[in-house]
Amino acid sequence: MDDTELINDALDDLIRRALAEDLGLVITDETTPEELVRRDLTTRTAVSQGRRGRATLVAKESGVFAGGQAFHRALRYLDPTATVEAIVPDGQTVVPGDIVLHAHGNGRALLVAERTALNIVQRMSGVASQTRKCVDLVAGTGARILDTRKTTPGMRTLDKYAVRVGGGCNHRIGLFDEVMVKENHVDLAGRPLEEVLREIRADVGPDVKITSEARDEAEAMAGIRGGADVVLLDNMSPERMGEMVPRLRALAAELGQTVELEASGGITHATLPAVARSGVDRISMGALTHSAPALDLSLNLEFDDEGGADRSGAHTPARAEVVRRDDEPGTLDLDLPATHAHGRMARRIARQFAVSEGLPTAEIETLEFVVGELLDNAVDHGGGGAARELQDLPKDVRMRLFVRVKCAEDSVLWAVRVEDQGGGEPALVRSMIEPEDGIPDLEDERGRGFFLLAQMVDELDVSTSVDGLGLALEARKGHGRAAS
Repeated sequence: MDDTELINDALDDLIRRALAEDLGLVITDETTPEELVRRDLTTRTAVSQGRRGRATLVAKESGVFAGGQAFHRALRYLDPTATVEAIVPDGQTVVPGDIVLHAHGNGRALLVAERTALNIVQRMSGVASQTRKCVDLVAGTGARILDTRKTTPGMRTLDKYAVRVGGGCNHRIGLFDEVMVKENHVDLAGRPLEEVLREIRADVGPDVKITSEARDEAEAMAGIRGGADVVLLDNMSPERMGEMVPRLRALAAELGQTVELEASGGITHATLPAVARSGVDRISMGALTHSAPALDLSLNLEFDDEGGADRSGAHTPARAEVVRRDDEPGTLDLDLPATHAHGRMARRIARQFAVSEGLPTAEIETLEFVVGELLDNAVDHGGGGAARELQDLPKDVRMRLFVRVKCAEDSVLWAVRVEDQGGGEPALVRSMIEPEDGIPDLEDERGRGFFLLAQMVDELDVSTSVDGLGLALEARKGHGRAAS
């Protein structure tokens, strides 16, 4: 079983148990979505049966996202027709206001799945974020950050996956896959540590990793002589370990052994850098999983109008819906709300699209920057009123992003077009892109931005948007016309 199957199986098991707990029934393979949804005493009456809805997961604090599949797996039990669009992949850093994913499906199913999926994702993202912080603190030292068995009961597979997502490494999964000789084993064995280690090796064979815990230098030396693969220095200060590490490595070299040295016990964010500089290879921390705070994420729900509503935008509340069209090869087309949060989301999607089309890295960086600048302009000056999030929009104001990429052996062409709904005169913007005297007005931030952007691409043009409600800015780079 590969890693993806293992994670999905763990998610399915946890979600089934969590939904059973929430809905007060035993869920079997024969349990229907209708049976599950009707167990929600509030939703079954408050929300009409056929009402459809959209859910948008938004980051409320900075951290590392993990567990996005939880929404897809949870909704699968409640509405097999539901769709989930992941904007942020597991392992990517989010900041407040970032849109992480969208889900669309039966309104009742979204309400029932909301808390179960959110609890799992917030937990996993918290573990990934805690791990990333520790990994960053030891960067450049060569030391690796590992977890322990101090995980939430029933969530070990997911906890350890979240550690990997955060950039850490996994210690043993359980008692079955590796050996760890701790002080209690030695005390109860009533035999010298070296003897215990040799007997264990004879039992498990050469392919099973053996870790020997040491309370002092004598036990660390005994662990090496006994043939341990890893010697764990337990609850020692960085200074003490720094003194011991050279002597322990010298003994291992003298015996012709390869031994990794691990620090564990009482390690905090404050002491972690010093521990890493002591020369150990590994640092295991139970706090990665037993003390990680949940990452603050919020799920915003919006229900489709019954009977149809006026979509002119005059009095229509802002829609969270993001429409993606990529039917034409080499082309990305996004229709989305005019907010900075949605702009960041679209920038990520554009980058992923450019990568999938084989655009060279340097061009991807330029394209992503251009996308971000044009979308920011659409939000700030194209009817969005500089809205940070959806609730900041006074009405339904949209923007549209087109990206086209064409990569050939002898040429790379790309184009970015952003349309807004803020009115405006193309001639005014064109004068900012190409000022008469060749120098932009230094007091005009928008004009300076357009002028500098024009220097990064081969062409930057402005016209009236296709719907006639605003302007369309288009940047092109490469020889020929990649899109328009």
